[in-house]
Amino acid sequence: MRVLCSALPMEGHVRPILPIAQALVRAGHDVCFATGSDLHRTVRDAGVTPLAAGPTFAEAVSLADRRFAELSFEQRYPAMFSQIIAPAKLVDLERIVAEWQPDLVVHECTNFAAPLAAAVANLRTVTQGWGLVPLPGVTVPDPADVIPFWRSRGLEPAAYSGIFGKVHLHPMPPSLEPEARVPVGRLQPMRLDIVRMPDASLPADLQGLMLDRRPVVYVSLGTVDYFSRPEFFAIILKGLAALRVVVVATVGQHNDPSALGPQPENVHLERWLPLSAVLRRCSLVVCHAGSGTMLASLAAGLPLVLLPRGADQFQNASAGAVAGVARVIPPEGLTSAAVATEVQRVPISHCTCCLLADM
Repeated sequence: MRVLCSALPMEGHVRPILPIAQALVRAGHDVCFATGSDLHRTVRDAGVTPLAAGPTFAEAVSLADRRFAELSFEQRYPAMFSQIIAPAKLVDLERIVAEWQPDLVVHECTNFAAPLAAAVANLRTVTQGWGLVPLPGVTVPDPADVIPFWRSRGLEPAAYSGIFGKVHLHPMPPSLEPEARVPVGRLQPMRLDIVRMPDASLPADLQGLMLDRRPVVYVSLGTVDYFSRPEFFAIILKGLAALRVVVVATVGQHNDPSALGPQPENVHLERWLPLSAVLRRCSLVVCHAGSGTMLASLAAGLPLVLLPRGADQFQNASAGAVAGVARVIPPEGLTSAAVATEVQRVPISHCTCCLLADM
């Protein structure tokens, strides 16, 4: 069977589908992954064939900044998804479908072009969730935004413009979303695995640091620059500096670790590290409540301190707090002292020593 996977050109949208793509490849199916060229290395490193479809993330952001300059960030990103990425990607997906002739399309739920391209070719679709069930117009763009694209192809739009499909793969465990339902189609629970990277390893100096008897705290604010600004990292790292822990932080490809200045010996900064290798040696995770990092941390049995700032992060943080697996610091409460306080309140079984350094 030929399976076409598709996602927006963003790490947090591509990576949730890659384990499905890898499983299909291992099962003997012919799999290609359509996304922006800036994510092709990530797809290729996972052992899946990438295909160019739609703009890169940087190109889309640049266009959105010009076309929707009057909108806030929270308004601009949904508009970028539906009004910039979707129409450009639709043309590429229609060409790929015509030339490659897949039997099935698997796409994530903000990828509005994929269900339309599949409908034009009368193909079956499966949607992949990356967290809580998407809320149209809240945590994903309003499906009504792309109705004109359906009608331009001579079709009446599918329910919710196809973002839920016939089957929606849902990765959020019942403890975090007990009453999970989709408005149309069938919800299929699944576990959101971390992408398999057989050759992934940690730098030698970091491996040595993480063998220290102190608890290891992993810090990540995701891959979107709006959520992972250097000033946010500076606040977090200052708060952790007073604690007897090893701190491992990934600041994203858009940030320069050296720009954060000299760090204590117990703090290690990188642009990116393989998450599976990091989490195996961690005791606690401080993150932005992005679905991928949050679910991967919980799957590794790690407690969380969550710092939500936008998108679906507030809903994720609330679910984590209600389930008792996370402590939450809202944007207006993000201070170094708050980070230190909340980290100290998290029970860490990996080490019996007091987290607070001698003052």
